[in-house]
Amino acid sequence: MKRLGIMGGTFNPVHKGHLALAKKAVEEFALDHVIFIPSGNPPHKTPDEVIDKEHRFKMVKLAISGMKEFTASRIELDRPGYSYAVDTFSALKRKYGKSAKLFYIMGLDSIAEILEWRKPLELFKLCEFIVGTRPGTRIRTFKRLVKFPPLQKEVDKIHLMELKENISASEVRSRLKAGKSVSRLLPKVVLNYIKRKEFYR
Repeated sequence: MKRLGIMGGTFNPVHKGHLALAKKAVEEFALDHVIFIPSGNPPHKTPDEVIDKEHRFKMVKLAISGMKEFTASRIELDRPGYSYAVDTFSALKRKYGKSAKLFYIMGLDSIAEILEWRKPLELFKLCEFIVGTRPGTRIRTFKRLVKFPPLQKEVDKIHLMELKENISASEVRSRLKAGKSVSRLLPKVVLNYIKRKEFYR
């Protein structure tokens, strides 16, 4: 059975923290592959908050170029309407069936809001979760999560791993807007693309 990691998000823009999270998930959970899935129309974001989906997809493709364990998917970009994780994982489950086990790779901020998502408990039937936490916050995070009654039954499907990196896309955008350096936060090819297109100014 293949073990597939799924990295979803707006990737506005994709940064080194995303890549570090995916790489560590591969190492710690013996994943065979990670699929990056940029959201087409995220329900929790207003259109003026995110740049065009085709540019976000292009940046993801640039960021993972040459990394054979990573691929990018257009599954949410080409689907009309809002991009709901439960719909994406239902489609992936139909595609891969029993030949694959799915792991949803995400940051701490995402899992903290998961009960506000569409059909969150249905999502737990489709995949397990690999959650990147900041250094030293692993146990505290876990205790906070399992306080929610719906998650107490699903606790064995939530796996936490500590990351050294603590990068957010909002930090990248604010630094770009202020004209500050982001070379330590972004892959060089992504930074060059942003500069060429004059995004986030």
